[in-house]
Amino acid sequence: MGTPVNPKLVGKIVSIDVKVGDQVKKNDVLGSMEAMKMNIKIFAPIEGTIKEIHVKPGDPVNPKIAILTLE
Repeated sequence: MGTPVNPKLVGKIVSIDVKVGDQVKKNDVLGSMEAMKMNIKIFAPIEGTIKEIHVKPGDPVNPKIAILTLE
């Protein structure tokens, strides 16, 4: 099933710094987004493997949309 990673704010994806299959630890940087003219890092909420990436740089996001899925 996996664990979705959602942004905390409305904004735009600047970068995704991982790829499918990467192993991440809790609090690893997964990418960054721009919100309110600030660059905000996106951190892994848990340890796991990147299962799916749902966005690409430039995509708009909000807290209801998963950026990626960890398993």
